Amino acid sequence: MRLEDVFSKLPSLYNKKFGDLKLQEDISAFTINKGNTGQFLQQLLNMPNNSNLTDFVDGELKTNKSHPNGMPRETMFITQISRDFDSLFYEELESNRLLDKINNLLYLPVVKPDANSPEEWYFLPAHHIDSERNLELKEIYLQDFLNIKHQILEHLEHSNDGYIHTSSGRYIQIRSKDSKRKDGTYNPIYSEVLGREVSDKNHAFYFKTDFMKAIQSGEIPSDIIT
Repeated sequence: MRLEDVFSKLPSLYNKKFGDLKLQEDISAFTINKGNTGQFLQQLLNMPNNSNLTDFVDGELKTNKSHPNGMPRETMFITQISRDFDSLFYEELESNRLLDKINNLLYLPVVKPDANSPEEWYFLPAHHIDSERNLELKEIYLQDFLNIKHQILEHLEHSNDGYIHTSSGRYIQIRSKDSKRKDGTYNPIYSEVLGREVSDKNHAFYFKTDFMKAIQSGEIPSDIIT
């Protein structure tokens, strides 16, 4: 499925409570698992739920908690890094998991008036951000990654614990994201290149709130799907 295949379906979802949109899916666990919001949207759009790098063959679907005016209330998860650590930070590639993931985005703000009442949540109009049509943004993505890569390598060489730590660019950051195992431990990241663990927890890339603010303000041009 291509990203543009769902454009015609999106407007009918805007500003409607999840309780009115739900099919047979149980949304009672939405307060526990943030990913359920995106999965619910995929079901509404008849999209397959798979493990491919991107949700569409040509782009990615993202939702983000927002205020009623569309401004973000939190950062936006992009992708985990553990299995790609060495290729991300020790190989010189023209592209990588991060850049491929964010190259072509369909982003929907989600308003959650009451965190414990998912039936009251609703989507705001979608924004399409294609960096192939915005080379300045594409360059910012690249420079953010390179700046983060530099910071990560500095942490590995000079931090007291030898681990990676939160690192940021203009719109993108990397920080810990993990859940405890049953035994109370986390999921460390191991580098084959270094032959050691580089973190005691998994980490992930996120868009900072500055990214969504720039979209909402028009600083980053986007096509609003109406």
